[in-house]
Amino acid sequence: MRKRPVLSAFASTLAVGLLLRRLRRLPADVVTPRYPDFAPADFPGELFEVKTGDGLTLRGKRYRNEGATPVMLIAGFLGNGFNFDIAFERSNFALYLARRGYDVWVCNFRGTGREPYKSDAGDFSHYIQDICIHDLGALVREVMKETGRRPVLMAHSLGGVVCYGYLQGVKYDEDDRAKRLVSDPDLARERNEGVAAVVSLAGPASFYWPKDSKYYWLAGSLPARLVLRASRALLARLSERKYQVPMETSIIELVSRAPRLAPAALTIGYHFFANLKNFNREMLLEAAISGLSDVSVRELYQLVNALLTRDLIASPVGRGDTPDARHNLSIHMHLVSAPILFVAAELDAVHPAVLYRDGFERVSSDTKEFKCFTGYGHMDLIHGLEAGSTVFPCVADWLEKVVRGKPEERKDDGFVKAFDERG
Repeated sequence: MRKRPVLSAFASTLAVGLLLRRLRRLPADVVTPRYPDFAPADFPGELFEVKTGDGLTLRGKRYRNEGATPVMLIAGFLGNGFNFDIAFERSNFALYLARRGYDVWVCNFRGTGREPYKSDAGDFSHYIQDICIHDLGALVREVMKETGRRPVLMAHSLGGVVCYGYLQGVKYDEDDRAKRLVSDPDLARERNEGVAAVVSLAGPASFYWPKDSKYYWLAGSLPARLVLRASRALLARLSERKYQVPMETSIIELVSRAPRLAPAALTIGYHFFANLKNFNREMLLEAAISGLSDVSVRELYQLVNALLTRDLIASPVGRGDTPDARHNLSIHMHLVSAPILFVAAELDAVHPAVLYRDGFERVSSDTKEFKCFTGYGHMDLIHGLEAGSTVFPCVADWLEKVVRGKPEERKDDGFVKAFDERG
């Protein structure tokens, strides 16, 4: 009986020793981020700023093509504009679209980005719906005002959810009793008419998984759901103090203080969100250093709550199970009527079949298309090593069919001015 603890301790010590030996063999060069010096000669990025209705300044980068169709690039949860604008020309989605003739606006929601394109954060008390209402609404109005044209909304992951909410006419309805989230069909119609098209890149319409998916066991099985319930309760408590999730500083400190450990740790994390065959070490580090940003604990709470309800439920913290507080974005997908392309990835947690069922089939768009890329995961779909020769051309070709990005073919018909005046 005494041998077992001794053997267990010996095995643990041996494993730690082997791990440390492996880490010592890894290169320990100081990692220098590439994004501050990334400035393509043909498209020097321009800083733009936008004021939100609640007083924050959002910042982003513009690759200007005067007179062309504007494309707004919108990142997902924990991300920022550098997800589309990674400092490798071969895998830079923003630059690819600019060179195809589009006026590209790389957007950063509140609290995200990197200087000089980092947006104001406020006090990190915001919900996902606040980004739909305040941030995206302000950005769309600014792009329309500046260009005189309807923009394309191109969004990745939870950025797609923000676009769904915006196009569903989400707004706050306040009365004497409460402040509730509702979808206004008239506002939804106006917002859909105000965009040229939508491209949803792995933007989930729900959180269902078939039982043969590995993600079912991570989020749909009974043990996983017990963990999620405990996490939701903890996040509800934390959100009372308006905590932020400090992803940016955590990643930068990891890379700078543990250069041997960082690639291994990031490889483990990215394993669930990418096909690592579509990354190399340098790209993996750059993607993390430039492309990960802070979020609010309330946003994280809503995401965990959505994993439990399996639908996109937007509700205040602590009221996720209260029927009168719920607003279900999944069941309002029919309010999305703009031309839309759904792009899915075979290996993604956003299951292609579920996205087709709950997204593509539910929207009421007359022009819609679904494309699934084999061999891709969640993040490499937008900046993987081969994305520039597969995903990017497919999306750009669809846009040319739908919005015809030539300036002489799409004139402002007065709608843009009227939309901006309505605010």
